[in-house]
Amino acid sequence: MSDIADVSDKHIETFINSAIANASRKTQLHSDGHCAFCDEAVDIGLLFCDRDCRDDYDKQQRVMRIVGCR
Repeated sequence: MSDIADVSDKHIETFINSAIANASRKTQLHSDGHCAFCDEAVDIGLLFCDRDCRDDYDKQQRVMRIVGCR
């Protein structure tokens, strides 16, 4: 018979495995000279043209994760 510690360990392991799987699905952005949100030209090395685009991109990605689009 399992004791409380064994059951807890199984729950923790499941949680950790789920977190690792979710982290590995996160989209990695690469600088290509265009804003990742609005596609406006930006300097090489930058991902977004300004803070607003960065914040809007983050909000969009968060919503997509919540509704299960990613």
